[in-house]
Amino acid sequence: MFSVRRHPVFFIFLFSPAIVLVGSLLVYPIVNGLWLAFTDATPLRPDTRFVGLENFVYLLGDPRFLDVLGNTVYICGVSTILCTIFGLILALLLDSGIKYVGFFRAAVFQAWVVPWIVIAILWGWIFNDEWGIVNDFLRRLGLIQGKMPWLFDVDLAPWVVILAYSWRAIPFVMVVALAGLQGISRDVLEAAQVDGASYPNRLRHILLPLLQNIVLVAALLEAVRFLQEVTIPLVLTQGGPIGSTNVLSLFTYKAAFSEWDFGLASAAGTVWLIFVIVLSAIYSRLLLRRIP
Repeated sequence: MFSVRRHPVFFIFLFSPAIVLVGSLLVYPIVNGLWLAFTDATPLRPDTRFVGLENFVYLLGDPRFLDVLGNTVYICGVSTILCTIFGLILALLLDSGIKYVGFFRAAVFQAWVVPWIVIAILWGWIFNDEWGIVNDFLRRLGLIQGKMPWLFDVDLAPWVVILAYSWRAIPFVMVVALAGLQGISRDVLEAAQVDGASYPNRLRHILLPLLQNIVLVAALLEAVRFLQEVTIPLVLTQGGPIGSTNVLSLFTYKAAFSEWDFGLASAAGTVWLIFVIVLSAIYSRLLLRRIP
């Protein structure tokens, strides 16, 4: 019988194209980025010097960067919570036996396939202080008299970014949760209903416990996607006003392509990588505790 143990070289040869592809597209960029974080690399100067931890010391000593970390946790955290809650609610509604489930599922899922740049422009139109539909709607209701500067207010601008993030992610969480709901045995739910359990009790004691693992995985994927997304804050607010929407991905982008400081941008990217690893480890720990 042809086995891996007897012919290891042959199997390495078979996997070599995939190894080369993954190494060139994944491993090399990460290693190169980590190396650049310890240098003063910039395209404006031909030579590159090794500076050790200088970039990291500068970042941690810069109050603006600490604000960026706080904005990242706040915006990405709230966005993850909102998209998880509303995605789960939509999944429960679509699983309740309404007609044309396939149509509604496809209609809602369209938001997830829309490019980020289109979403950024769309939400910029919606919350425009001059002719945005939100201000027009609020004026018609008599809730405001003048213009509400959604994108120019320190307290309101982060919420516009949060809503844009959440709106984009809700369909993905909905589809994942709906797949989990459809995988739950109907016999269990019917038995609970026969025993007199109301829908809130079935939801609390049966549906949510069975869905928690798959929903947490979906939330983790969206949280990581939020951490690396730069288009929404860049197009909507450019990190303003007064840095209130300047998140880690945008800070890294500006350091690299506005200030041309690749070393500092790589250091910020390394902090982002640590952020993702810690987040993944926390979620994995929570998932392992819940797996029987």
